[in-house]
Amino acid sequence: MAAKRDYYEVLGVDKSASEDDIKKAYRKLARQNHPDANPSDREGARERFKEISEAYDVLSNPKKKELYDNFGHEGVNRQYGPAGFDMNDFFRQHRSEFETDSVFGDIFSSLFESLFGFGGTGSRRADSRRRMGGDIRIRISLSLEEIAEGVNKKVQVSCYDRCEACVGKGGHNPQTCSTCQGRGQVVTVSRSFFGSFQQRQTCPACRGTGETFRETCKECGGSGRVKKSHKIEINIPAGVSAGNYMRMRNEGHWGPGGRGDIIVEFEEKAHDLFRRIGDNVMIEVPISFTLAALGGPIEVPTLNGNKKVKIQPGTQSGAVYRIHKQGIGHLNGGKGDELVRIVVHTPKRVSADQRKLLKELADKDYKVPRPRKPKR
Repeated sequence: MAAKRDYYEVLGVDKSASEDDIKKAYRKLARQNHPDANPSDREGARERFKEISEAYDVLSNPKKKELYDNFGHEGVNRQYGPAGFDMNDFFRQHRSEFETDSVFGDIFSSLFESLFGFGGTGSRRADSRRRMGGDIRIRISLSLEEIAEGVNKKVQVSCYDRCEACVGKGGHNPQTCSTCQGRGQVVTVSRSFFGSFQQRQTCPACRGTGETFRETCKECGGSGRVKKSHKIEINIPAGVSAGNYMRMRNEGHWGPGGRGDIIVEFEEKAHDLFRRIGDNVMIEVPISFTLAALGGPIEVPTLNGNKKVKIQPGTQSGAVYRIHKQGIGHLNGGKGDELVRIVVHTPKRVSADQRKLLKELADKDYKVPRPRKPKR
């Protein structure tokens, strides 16, 4: 399998490019790779269009762009899941963004119709896609303990379900649609830089069904669906991060063409003791000078209760001890560690007895290293 090209190279922009620059670059390349502009290389146009769309999907999204800038292609792989970049998802997410543009909107729609089978060319499957129920986005805030082990959450969701009174049709006593003559589609002509394009679109009068109704359903007001609330169970794996999401297929709003999805976005609650570093967690533990000098065991908090750590004699402030497999569970199995950073604590006040003992120690010719150049 060929290695993916750098997304900035694909769009021909540099890392300092603005959102407008990225969008302009994408529009230009989309026009160049229109199938009608490449009649002798339609398959190549299809692949190039998919490549530039994936690059645009990442670089136009601030969260995905940050992940890509820091970790490369591997950083955004989790965003797309095991199936990788999905043109269907891209079309649904960006369609409204571009179709508001009177010039590029026609090109954008016709590109997808010609290359990927959405919309035009008389496709009933495309009409069905356009009439699918919408997606539902929900956000779940997770504690570090829940992220470390994974958790099962029950969430109340409000969504549109099929109206049972009219079986999702929106009315009673059907008749052939007079606008499309029962075909479910109407033909429109749009113009772009490449000339005129004839497109078949869903009939607005019957919404692609080919029929209208003499009597509107009173339960749903003609929409064919009613709003309901129900609980869903979400099994969240260990290791998710803020910005990650999971897609629950066919759990969203109902539509004549099928259900949409539920997209679960994750937020991470700040922890009182631990700082997350990837799949590791770090805690700072102050110890006394005598313990640092002589060594000994201490109790250290973890995400699963306290654990013993043996401090070695002569431990310096800033030393890090590692407790294996007490961090965050990996999405692909295994577990991170807990990093314990030691800070030698100097008391601001001491008792008279303590002062006497410290002076005795000072009188024993305790040698301090000479000044030295900092390591960093």
